[in-house]
Amino acid sequence: MTSTSSLVSNTRVVRASYANKSAVTQANFRVEHLPDSIDLASVQLGELILRNLYLSLDPYVRFTLDEFGSDTPDSWRQLNQPFYGLGVAEIVASGHPRYPVGTLITINTGYEKYTRVSVPDDPTGSIDIRVLPKHARDESRGARLSHYVSVLGMNGLTAFAGLKQLGVQPGKTLFVSSASGAVGQIVGQLAKKQGLYVIGSAGSDDKVAALVSELHLDAAFNYKTESTRDALKRLAPKGIDYYLDLVGGVVLDTVLELINEHGRILSVGMISQENGKESYPLRNLKYIARRGVHIYGFIYWHYLQYYEDNSVDDTIRPLIESGEMVYRESVFEGIETAPEHFINMVNGKYAGKCIIKIADL
Repeated sequence: MTSTSSLVSNTRVVRASYANKSAVTQANFRVEHLPDSIDLASVQLGELILRNLYLSLDPYVRFTLDEFGSDTPDSWRQLNQPFYGLGVAEIVASGHPRYPVGTLITINTGYEKYTRVSVPDDPTGSIDIRVLPKHARDESRGARLSHYVSVLGMNGLTAFAGLKQLGVQPGKTLFVSSASGAVGQIVGQLAKKQGLYVIGSAGSDDKVAALVSELHLDAAFNYKTESTRDALKRLAPKGIDYYLDLVGGVVLDTVLELINEHGRILSVGMISQENGKESYPLRNLKYIARRGVHIYGFIYWHYLQYYEDNSVDDTIRPLIESGEMVYRESVFEGIETAPEHFINMVNGKYAGKCIIKIADL
């Protein structure tokens, strides 16, 4: 076991109450300051103590504010315990020979400055640890460390693997909802690189303009001012071949009506059904059978092999460094600000990925 012998103070954001079917508010969070609460010298065999650097704010964490009816682990929904999310962390104390002090990793970590985790001997256990490549520290060519919780992390993996799952072919038409979001903006640009005609939707005229002028999608529309049905009939008169669904609800229902024969849909997210909103009853399921439509569900940890073989890094990092891919991040300082920015994020106030910077490397 190796460590630096000292006490460190922690600041953490804990779940103060459940939101359930209501909108999330500041009352659901509590910020706690715990002086000298972690002894780095106390690391036990099989444990790691992490200094968290960047924290991803993601819509799925909203489900941990539901007391019942969520498929998230019970341990992630306990009151008076920190929220959990994907983070970039530096190992500052180690009781595991595979993970020495100083190693940079991504892991589901706490909404806090320091997190203590136990590493299971079973590599298929519940803790997914990704050891970052040595070049992750090099920010001189445009790729940033924060990108490993966004475009080079889970969001990049979702976009990369999602397009593979859809089996996209050049010359076909792909529609991606929430196209200016953390995943959607990567999907659109990768699909363009693969020769598809790409249509995106977003919730403001500024976002729509950026999808075409900055991300170079073929077409985009504002779903708040034009119905998805009217927009897709206008922009894709020959129909949709692929739909990467990040919102669910009425948009998914509309695509089912308009999708071409043998079309494919990948269900990645249901943000329109989150934050206390009632489920939308799909009405166009009949088209699945009538047109031989394939619908796939997507869970990112089913595709971790694309981290292990470096496919995500090797594909996307050069595009970031060359400027061929544009990626928008909203990065905010301080773990104390996480509640405010989480609420804003689930209410669609930010373009791109929402990240909390906790500490410098």
